[in-house]
Amino acid sequence: MKKKWILLCLAGMMLYSQPALAAPFPDKTDAVVQDAEKYTKPEDQKKLTEAIKQLPGTYKVVVVESTQPEAQSPDEYAQKLYDNYNLPEDAMMIVLDINTEQLGVYAGPALQAKGASMTMLHDKVTAYYEPFRNQKDYLSGIQTFLDEVAAELDRQQNQTQPANNPAADESTQEEKAEKPAWAKLPWWLYAIGAVFAALSVGLIYAMIRRRAIFAQVDDVEDWKDELVEKINVMEMDKPLRRASGKTEEKYMFLADRKENLLRNRIPDVDMMILDAEEACDRFRFKLALGLLDEARETLTSIEQELNDLKQDTVKVVTTKKESKLAIPEIGKQLEQVERRLSDLRLEYGLSFHELKAGLDEAYAIRTRIKEVRADGDDVAAYDLTLKAQKILGRITDAIDSIPKWNERIRKELPEEYRQLEEGIAQAARDGYDLNRSVLDNSLLQAKQLMMAAKAALEEGNLEMLETHVKAFEVLLDSTYQSIEEAILTERNGAASAQVAAAASPTAYPAEAESMEPEIIGFDIERSAVSTGHQEKAGQENTIEEHSEREGSTQAAPPISQEALETMAAAAPSVEPDGARLQTEPEIIGQVLPPVQEMREERPFAGAANEISGAERAELLNSAVDRKKDNAAAPKRQEPDYDEDDEEYELVIPKMASDWQEEEAEEEAERLVIETEDEALDELERISNALVRIRQQIKRSYLPGVPEHLKYLFEDIVQILARIQAVMETYRYDIEEVAMLINDANELLLETERLAERTISDCQQAEGAIQYTNRYRRQNRQVNELLTKAEQAFRQLLFAEAFQLAEEARLIVEGDPEETETRWLLRRKKKG
Repeated sequence: MKKKWILLCLAGMMLYSQPALAAPFPDKTDAVVQDAEKYTKPEDQKKLTEAIKQLPGTYKVVVVESTQPEAQSPDEYAQKLYDNYNLPEDAMMIVLDINTEQLGVYAGPALQAKGASMTMLHDKVTAYYEPFRNQKDYLSGIQTFLDEVAAELDRQQNQTQPANNPAADESTQEEKAEKPAWAKLPWWLYAIGAVFAALSVGLIYAMIRRRAIFAQVDDVEDWKDELVEKINVMEMDKPLRRASGKTEEKYMFLADRKENLLRNRIPDVDMMILDAEEACDRFRFKLALGLLDEARETLTSIEQELNDLKQDTVKVVTTKKESKLAIPEIGKQLEQVERRLSDLRLEYGLSFHELKAGLDEAYAIRTRIKEVRADGDDVAAYDLTLKAQKILGRITDAIDSIPKWNERIRKELPEEYRQLEEGIAQAARDGYDLNRSVLDNSLLQAKQLMMAAKAALEEGNLEMLETHVKAFEVLLDSTYQSIEEAILTERNGAASAQVAAAASPTAYPAEAESMEPEIIGFDIERSAVSTGHQEKAGQENTIEEHSEREGSTQAAPPISQEALETMAAAAPSVEPDGARLQTEPEIIGQVLPPVQEMREERPFAGAANEISGAERAELLNSAVDRKKDNAAAPKRQEPDYDEDDEEYELVIPKMASDWQEEEAEEEAERLVIETEDEALDELERISNALVRIRQQIKRSYLPGVPEHLKYLFEDIVQILARIQAVMETYRYDIEEVAMLINDANELLLETERLAERTISDCQQAEGAIQYTNRYRRQNRQVNELLTKAEQAFRQLLFAEAFQLAEEARLIVEGDPEETETRWLLRRKKKG
């Protein structure tokens, strides 16, 4: 008994002290067919499992790679595995050796008592397993073998009785003799053995887990070392010493990012690895795994930053190469654009100052690129290269569109303007009562827009050119529409008057008198919304007027209510004094949709080209005669203004005597031009006068030039350009040239008077503000008036500024207003 105790203790100590020396068996699982290495197919395993479950008893099938060196034969390995798995006595262990394809079988004591001897089992294996082994169908052979064993055991139980089996009796007696020996062991011995076994298993698990975690630590550390090598490969010092400007700043930024990775991020990963190793030594595996996950995330972010750093470095290097290659390309492009621009200027005889200024800017940028590249600033050179390419692209697009715009400005716009004049004259000759003041205002606005478009084309400012052309089209289209509405209104009124006269002849005079103001009022109201242009509308009006004169009774298409409401909404934006169209985009947006609708409804669009040359000459002569009659007749009275317009007129009051003198001068200086030499002399005189006025304005050192004065200058220049264009044609009308020269002369006189008045008002306002400024601190009202005067002066409202300063002086001094020579003026110094 003591010997057994000693052996049991020694066995337990050896099991605890040397667990690593024990030969490993496959871990036991709940599966009937256990194949940890997947040597057999899952479908075959499932089929065998279902077949075994239908058999009586317990069976365990284990598939291993080899049964050596744990056992010398598969049967011995099956017996050891049976004991290791602690299977019940009525269980059978079947082991399949994949390398040798042999089948090891061991039956439990209960099955052996039933007749499952090793001889019988080997015979069954040879008979039923070997054929399937040759076909590599191992699990099917095992299934057939187990079916035959179960059938054989059933047959033996039915045929053999337990009393005639002395071997079974002997085994039963031996078991009875042995059971009392094991039953005498105390329970605490079993408890100690269980504790030793649990400690051994726990130690083995801890060592295996520790080894796996250290393998992960090694992987993370290798990843970190690889990233450190990649970071150290990047060279930043040499390019940084050679760079300057923006390139130097870029390299400094990249170097800072590299140092941040090496000095901050990588040490953080090292600390995480050390903490994970320490936690693993203390068997805190969960903490160690968490630290490793955090280290992996940090390494992933470092790798992403490293990739970004490489991309930025490559961009800097690429920028250097591109800026080096871009200089000759820009030079070639500059030469090409300059040659095209020079050819264009020679072909059309225009200056194109805006395009030339852009080309000069591109040349300056090219020089700047060379300078910054010589200094080593490749990034700035690349930015300047992109800017130069953008400028050259814009100039190239403008050059490509110049022929189209030249055709539009030089031929199409004058033709549309001429057709509008002919349409108005034809309507007047047909006896329609039109509001000529509004139509003349529309013609003046269209003429100004046409001249402004020519000036924009000459300057090369295509954006302004497009704006003027759109405004011109909308203005003419609206004018045609207003004429059409007025004609329709007059026709409807005349038709209703004839019907009323036929019904009641005695009441006709009264009705006609009451109807006439209504028709005229409606005509004026519809004509006041003229803010746009369209050539097709003028062609339609001309055709309708010819058909009316020939007796045609075809009516014009009706106008939609939406178009009338849109025109009425756009009416306040029209200025009756002939000034420029101030709100062109809004008018275009409001008027263009209804105009397009009416353009689609018009049936006679495009038919005006059918008018003969004789009719056009007749219309032109009638327009010239009307212009002469208007010049000889007294000027029309100015239309009445509302209260707001009167307030603006009080800013710069104008005496009636001055108006009369100006009218007398204008009538006296009316020019008569009959030859080409006289026209050329007048053109030279007007040009010299314009230069003189410009020099006078420059010498006066005004803080700015009022817009109205600028518009007058532009109008004169545009009229001179138009005169020159007309005289360059092969055959031209000298009367048309005379009309244009007289218009230019009138504008020149107005420009001279306005320039002198502006200079005088500026000097007076400046002197009055300086003189009255001494009283600013003495009176609050004086201070407010002087503040308003200074604001008006900055807004170039010199007359208003002078009036406010004079009012401020009168508040303090109380003296009557003195003459203009009262102030002591000093001339401003240039700059």
